Amino acid sequence: MDNANCDGEFGELESFNEPLQTSNSNKSSLIWGYFENCKELDKAACNHCKQKVYKGIGIKATTSSMRKHLKFKHKTLFEKLLTSEVRIKKEAKAKDSIQTGKRQMSLYESVNKKICWDMNDAKSKEIHKIIGEMICVDNEPFNMVERSGFNKLMAFVKPQYKMPGRKYFTGIVIPEMYIELKTKIMSTLETVAAVSLTSDIWTCSHNNASFISFTSHWISEDFKQHHSTLNIRHFPGRHTGFAIKNSLEELLNEWNLMGKIHLLIRDNGANMKKGVDDASLDSFGCFLHTIHLLVTESMKSQKSVQDLLGRARKVSTHFHHSSSATDRLKSIQIGLGVQHKKVIQDICTRWNSSFYMLERLFNLKNAILIFSSEVPSSLPSFNANDWTVMESLLNLLRPFEELTKRISSNKSIISEVIPAIMSLNSFLNHPSSIHFGVGTTKDVMLSRLHKRFENVMKNKNLILATFLDPRFKLLFFKPEKIQEVKKIILSTISNFNNLDLTVVPDDVTIDISSTTNNNNQTSVK
Repeated sequence: MDNANCDGEFGELESFNEPLQTSNSNKSSLIWGYFENCKELDKAACNHCKQKVYKGIGIKATTSSMRKHLKFKHKTLFEKLLTSEVRIKKEAKAKDSIQTGKRQMSLYESVNKKICWDMNDAKSKEIHKIIGEMICVDNEPFNMVERSGFNKLMAFVKPQYKMPGRKYFTGIVIPEMYIELKTKIMSTLETVAAVSLTSDIWTCSHNNASFISFTSHWISEDFKQHHSTLNIRHFPGRHTGFAIKNSLEELLNEWNLMGKIHLLIRDNGANMKKGVDDASLDSFGCFLHTIHLLVTESMKSQKSVQDLLGRARKVSTHFHHSSSATDRLKSIQIGLGVQHKKVIQDICTRWNSSFYMLERLFNLKNAILIFSSEVPSSLPSFNANDWTVMESLLNLLRPFEELTKRISSNKSIISEVIPAIMSLNSFLNHPSSIHFGVGTTKDVMLSRLHKRFENVMKNKNLILATFLDPRFKLLFFKPEKIQEVKKIILSTISNFNNLDLTVVPDDVTIDISSTTNNNNQTSVK
């Protein structure tokens, strides 16, 4: 019973009984650093408190009693003992590993190392799959398996493995992985009550080929968000509403999602809207795409802003096309004692890239001014008014940039749309001197915001999502709209419960904490 207590972090160390040498000159346990032999051959005396402890004699001698004494009487010393034992154990293990590594390979091992596994061997298949996953996850080309450096690495790491060619991966490994993953996703989607989709069409700049994508989004039973890209397919020909409808219906049939789609988020193109409508799916235009259109239209409305952007693009292009200019700008920044940063170029399909371009130029203002004084006048320059307008434009665009960054997250949900629009509306309606020189752009922004989102407050999905989000509820609805919002909410509840709640008293309030009671009756106040 004395040795039964071996639980805890050091239980394994406490439980063993070590055979002892009776001679002080040949003690094998670290415990003897805390004890010494007594005249009584079967006892040892504690160096700390001098108490005598039974240890046995001869082949029956153990350290168990000494360890217990140290554990219960001198806990600090016992912890030091354990620490020392762990350290010595690790050192011994490391030494064994080094000796094993230096051991000469046996004849069997030497011969076996030169024997290549069969392509269908279980070990080979496992490596095939790992390489296939690496190609997919890292977006590597299939011909990487034919690269000399990669083959040299694999030959060193696993000499028995024979690397297949690219056709083996394109014809067998990747298709098998696709089927396995598709089966797993389909199995998951079968258990989901509703799925939302996001879709996009784009043209690859490298080969001018068009593609259409569909990504599914759902919430699991534990209320966690999940998403999976179901399809990215070549989309040749004209991108008509009919072609989009056919592509969408093929996807729904392939993934057994007919009747399960809650909402599809799309771009604002008329062809995409028609295709989704013809497929009889509820949809909503991509919020960020709408923001992109709104911002770009607004910046184009003011000539001074357009001229500023034009000069900024020429300056950025100059540094991107000239290594000597880039090196000189870097040396100027070092001389100013500031962190080296490169100039950013914008792209026409992302409005916020223009924001980042202007922001970087503004941050490099002093370095740009010094550089401009050294180069010929062919490079566009910025005067004092330009820098003021640039700062004003950045102040105007910053809330849009912060919003774009936040809603670009995979965790973003549509309940954030109405609060975002109302926040932008409040910001643009607020008079401010920080928007000096960009007043026209600001006015057009406000006008476009109202025009492009005029139907948001009538969208049932957005209203319900905002109301059900405990962060927002009715907070972002205008007082004159709240009654209408309540009707939509109560109408939806009545559809679930087959109740008639179409007449809403003026003083009705909705208690979200108890929408239904135990008798499945709607609770309103």
